[in-house]
Amino acid sequence: MSDQKTPQEIGTHSLNKAVALADKADRLASSSFNSASQSAEHIAIYGGLATVYADIAKAAAALTTDTV
Repeated sequence: MSDQKTPQEIGTHSLNKAVALADKADRLASSSFNSASQSAEHIAIYGGLATVYADIAKAAAALTTDTV
C-alpha cells in the first residue's frame, strides 16, 4: 500500500484548508476584540495562505483532467 496521495485527495485537502484559512481571516477582520489595524498582519497572512492552498487545489484539479 502506498502513502502517496492522489490528486483528488490533495485537491480536497487543499480546498478545505483554503476555506478554513479564509474563514479565519474573515473572523479576524470582523472581530470586535481587536481593531483591524492590530490584526492586519495576521489577516494578510491567513489570506495569502488561503490563496496558496486554493492554487494547489486548482493545480490538483487540473491534474485529474490532464490539462496541465
